[in-house]
Amino acid sequence: MELSNLMNLRLSLITATLLPLLAAPIYANADDTELEKIIVTGDFQQESIQTLSASASLFSENEMNQRGATYLDEMLASAANVNFAAGASRGRYIQIRGVGLRSQFVDPINPSVGLVIDGINYSGLGGSSLLFDIDQVEIYRGPQGTRFGADGMAGMIQMQSASATSDPSLKLHLGAGTYNSHEAGLAASTGLTDDTSARVSYFRRKSDGYVDNLYLDKPTQDQDEQVARFKLNSQLTAHLNSELNLHYIDINNGYDAFTLDNSRNSLADQPGEDNQQSYAIGLNNIYTGFDAFDMSLNLSAIDTELLYSFDEDWVCNDPSEPQLCAAGLNPLGYSYEDAYYRDRDDRAVELQLNGKSKDWVLGMYYQERDIDLDRQRRKFSEYQNFNSRYEVSNTAIYGQVATPIGPKTTLITGLRVEQYQGDYTDSNGFIEETDDVMVGGKVALEYQVIDRTMIYASITRGYKAGGINSEALAKAKDEGLSLDADFFKQHTSFDPEYLWSGEFGVKGSSLDDKFTLRLAAFYMHRDNIQLKSWQVSDQQFTGYVANASSGSNYGLEIEGSYLLTDNLLISGSAGYLDTKINDFVTKSGLNQDGREQAQAPKYQYAFSARYNVTDELYAMLGVEGKDDYYFSDSHNAKAPNTNLVNVSLGYEAENWAVRAWARNVFDETVPTRGFEFGNNPLDGYTSQTYIQLGEPRVAGVTFTLNL
Repeated sequence: MELSNLMNLRLSLITATLLPLLAAPIYANADDTELEKIIVTGDFQQESIQTLSASASLFSENEMNQRGATYLDEMLASAANVNFAAGASRGRYIQIRGVGLRSQFVDPINPSVGLVIDGINYSGLGGSSLLFDIDQVEIYRGPQGTRFGADGMAGMIQMQSASATSDPSLKLHLGAGTYNSHEAGLAASTGLTDDTSARVSYFRRKSDGYVDNLYLDKPTQDQDEQVARFKLNSQLTAHLNSELNLHYIDINNGYDAFTLDNSRNSLADQPGEDNQQSYAIGLNNIYTGFDAFDMSLNLSAIDTELLYSFDEDWVCNDPSEPQLCAAGLNPLGYSYEDAYYRDRDDRAVELQLNGKSKDWVLGMYYQERDIDLDRQRRKFSEYQNFNSRYEVSNTAIYGQVATPIGPKTTLITGLRVEQYQGDYTDSNGFIEETDDVMVGGKVALEYQVIDRTMIYASITRGYKAGGINSEALAKAKDEGLSLDADFFKQHTSFDPEYLWSGEFGVKGSSLDDKFTLRLAAFYMHRDNIQLKSWQVSDQQFTGYVANASSGSNYGLEIEGSYLLTDNLLISGSAGYLDTKINDFVTKSGLNQDGREQAQAPKYQYAFSARYNVTDELYAMLGVEGKDDYYFSDSHNAKAPNTNLVNVSLGYEAENWAVRAWARNVFDETVPTRGFEFGNNPLDGYTSQTYIQLGEPRVAGVTFTLNL
């Protein structure tokens, strides 16, 4: 069956099934009353999430506080069809609708899910996602080919910090919890002149983490995270507004996540680190003095140093501890360490013209990204060094037009053309270049059924740049690998991936705003799909990206809320996802044709009920879960299904609040990364599944003061 026919059939079946369920509650109370708007900012204009012709989720500051969340991965389970992988101290690799990266070692990565904070592109730097003083988090599902280009093939996450206000304000945040966690944050805003205001914030959190190292007798997955932000907003003239954003992020976390028995008790004698230090600047300028359009010029730069290291053997080699170090002292045992030091510099400029009526946009975007890698590896007493440099530049032009074709119908058409160039060199003497021109876009039809209900249908195309398989090149000289010349010729680089998506959505609310609902049905076709593969020989591992023929992802997303009584609010989300890989055989000969894609659970859900006991006192209960899913496309190990319970109890006065919270109340096991290979000399390196355990039961108390 042709792709277009298959898309039409599946979307039609999904839509026909669900529309009768939606029609009655949404349409029943509709009239011309204006819907109270929840504004999102990630598209070309500010608009209500209820009128956006795309599937999106939004988390407010209050929702984050009720959950006790300080980092983005602690909120993602509340969004339909959004998953994450760790393989690091935090869950910084995000997948939307089953599409997204899962790790980074030697290879420079091209993210499938972009991350923008205060207009600064942090894509590929997931450790930057600290939530203090963030007003809201917006998650856009599906290709963002017109707006975000190569960084947004699967979707985009936008985080917006609190605005600088002319009225003086002060925010104080204090918290403490299990695993010796404690945190403190302070934010202040004030007017400096009649036309200029400033805001400054600082936050730091420490925790012992969830791993005890029995050999070193200390926690080795500890967390020490801090972020500082400064914002200066100035109305320089009647028509010119300028906003300066300065960010400082300092992450010093331990990384000691894997053990031979899949427990939280490590025996590593050289536990790793997962560190990030970033300085970022963004300057956003908007000029409204032209008659036909407004003009914005946005400049940004990020300077980042990263360290990612780990103990490869996961055990100790101390003869004085024969019982603890039995695996390391075994004659078949080994002792390796691996460390990746990266220096990354990003620079970007974007010029955008917006029609006065907000009906058209035209823009140009240019970005440079330089990544220097210094890999330091120890094999027994032998030290190996490897260096590489990857210079990337991408240039794009884009435009979007909204055309009314009836009193209630609007046609949106958008197009983006982007050139993505990469130059790679390394200390092994390899020199590689990539040069791809990619085209993405959007065609959407919006129909405002009544003032409080809209439906939309869209076809979008996103893309992800090709790249260099530097890990395969870097390990070319490793002893024990036998990779022939044909392999290098075929896998030194990989081609761009394209994603076509068809989507149908319904959004609406009741007249009294007690009931809101957003639903989207989608079908996505992945062409030239990029999949990670591994070449394994003994304890030598070489990862590389290969292009498979294609893949398909289709499903549903439902989000909504219902004020059941004046004191009881029910809210929730649910997602269904069906994925498939076509025509892909791994290097080991494993045929994955027809198998589900990695990190793509068939269902996810999150529901919560908040009851206001009094005007100030509340109690909240939440449940969330997901189906089992494959960890990787190169093996068939799976994460089990999970069902978690979260609770919160708080007192919210006018200017202050105290909240007690707990996540994963019943202490369920939640794997966040998994590999399949042999790493235990005691069983002769028999292949098995090794997992990284996610957050156990955690609880805490937070106090906030707003003046």
